[in-house]
Amino acid sequence: MTSAAWLRQFYRRPWVGLSALVVVFLALPLTHSITVLVNRTVGREDSLLVLFPIGLIALIALVAGIRRNREVSGTLLGFLTGYLLWTGWASYAFRFNEISLNMPMAVLEEGARRPVHLLFIQGSFGICVVTLLYFVFDRNTRCSAFMWIQRVLRLGFGKADSAQQRNYCRVTFIETVYVIWFCYALSLFLGDPRFLGYDHPVTYGVLAVLLGWGSYLLWRLLKFSRLMAAIRYAIPTKALFWIPVGEFFPRYGFYEEFWLRPWAHKGPMLAVLGVFLVLLIASPLLPQRKATGDGA
Repeated sequence: MTSAAWLRQFYRRPWVGLSALVVVFLALPLTHSITVLVNRTVGREDSLLVLFPIGLIALIALVAGIRRNREVSGTLLGFLTGYLLWTGWASYAFRFNEISLNMPMAVLEEGARRPVHLLFIQGSFGICVVTLLYFVFDRNTRCSAFMWIQRVLRLGFGKADSAQQRNYCRVTFIETVYVIWFCYALSLFLGDPRFLGYDHPVTYGVLAVLLGWGSYLLWRLLKFSRLMAAIRYAIPTKALFWIPVGEFFPRYGFYEEFWLRPWAHKGPMLAVLGVFLVLLIASPLLPQRKATGDGA
């Protein structure tokens, strides 16, 4: 069996949706590892020397993807540059004052301690929500959550433009950045003892809702037959799972966040990197089916 024929065996339901979810899910621990490895290698004070070029390269790739405007390259570049620009520029911007002013760990209630840059991310939550209103009021949005809000509030903005007029790279990029930003800030509020805290009953309830919502999106994702559409749909699906599974489960003792110490967990990190690269490289090699009813 040729490699192409072998790949086609997985180009069917539910493998398309599962492959997309795995690719998107593994991107976050890998970018976390990039940050901690940069800090360990050159030091937190000089991390900008590495992170800024990463963001610059990502910006150049983003511009190229937007100008080319192809679904396959646009989706992949929008997704990858979203993570790399967040890691290289946005995340460092939140850390800048903490690093330059040598701020100590912030002490919250109940003896909880957090790096100061996480408080900056948490404090930006209001800006994130306010600017998200732009997408809520956008008639051309294809986000299921925003479309649901429009239906509930009976916001009639007229007929949306054809999906063929969308710029896949730009849409995927901005969705990736906002999903990271919103979910990161939300998880910080949930775990903050000044608001709820990790052991608050409401927190448990919210985590259960997120797992249920994520499971529903996963059920829909498994029905996808177009890989690029599945990757775009997997971005919010992963986000709902990541808050309870990636942020809270380690703090409840279910497992260790090995991606935060990749030098001590070389085997698991190499496995994560290998699976991510194989699926990412294979995705544009598969035949890309025309749009049907997959959406996204």
